[in-house]
Amino acid sequence: MAAALKGVDMVVNGKCVNAFCATRPPGHHAGRDLHPMNAVSNGFCILNAAASAALYAASPRSQGGLGLKRVCVIDIDVHHGNGTQDILCSTYDPRFLYISTHAGGAHVNGFQNEDDADADHTIFRRGSLNSNDGIFPGKCGDVSPHPGVLNIPLGTKVTPSDLGTAIVTRVTPAVETFDPDLIIVSAGFDAHINDPLGMGGLSARDYGTVTSVICQMALRCCSGRVLSVLEGGYGVPCCKRIDDDLFLPKGDGQASQKVLDLGDDLPENMEDLIDPLLRTKLDKCHQEGFLQCVQSHVSNLNLYNNTEGNKNVN
Repeated sequence: MAAALKGVDMVVNGKCVNAFCATRPPGHHAGRDLHPMNAVSNGFCILNAAASAALYAASPRSQGGLGLKRVCVIDIDVHHGNGTQDILCSTYDPRFLYISTHAGGAHVNGFQNEDDADADHTIFRRGSLNSNDGIFPGKCGDVSPHPGVLNIPLGTKVTPSDLGTAIVTRVTPAVETFDPDLIIVSAGFDAHINDPLGMGGLSARDYGTVTSVICQMALRCCSGRVLSVLEGGYGVPCCKRIDDDLFLPKGDGQASQKVLDLGDDLPENMEDLIDPLLRTKLDKCHQEGFLQCVQSHVSNLNLYNNTEGNKNVN
């Protein structure tokens, strides 16, 4: 969270045009309380860095904030950011616009039986099956409750064509109408085609294109100011040796040693077995996966971070 607040400071105060916070765990499912908006869990999220950054940016300077009038959060994770919506937009606040493109929709998550006394705990009802099937975190991303929220569910899979259409026809006009002073991106890369969740069809290049479009929006409304905060993305190549590192500098002749030594904590009688189906999925990430998505995202941010002396915060 501290990285996101520092990033806001640097962007708003002109030290850089945009910044990327490579932080984990993700945060967009963490709300004001546990299980925000009746979600069945908090996912992997503990603290919501994107929402905290937005609150800091839009709080008055007399209260320790930066005094911005309007902040837009664009969430491109494959899941709806129920925690961010809960924190910023549980009721309409004209300072914030939360936009989320994600897998989901009423035809995917079903409907909630309003006559069920336990409805809050059985969010996903599909027809007469009464099952708990659905896309996490549930129905909360299927609708937009007020003008401060634009939820765009894209079905069971997020495809390049559907995402591109949504950005051109719905996201861009909403951002331009809102005219924010800062755009914060909840940058999830779990809609990649090789992500083991299997809910997307995007390539690393697609993520670069989306990044460029967001930066162009920012140029038109807020002098290019963008803060990007890492969210989901699980396609990490971890089943075999990595031959090349996309981020860490090479040196001291150790570049070829890429297998992490986890020590002797694993009991001798315990085998580190990986399900064959999961291994097949993760092997694809050696061709392209999470690392390439982040690289494409950061590279395209850098294209717009071209003020002399400015560099991304990584």
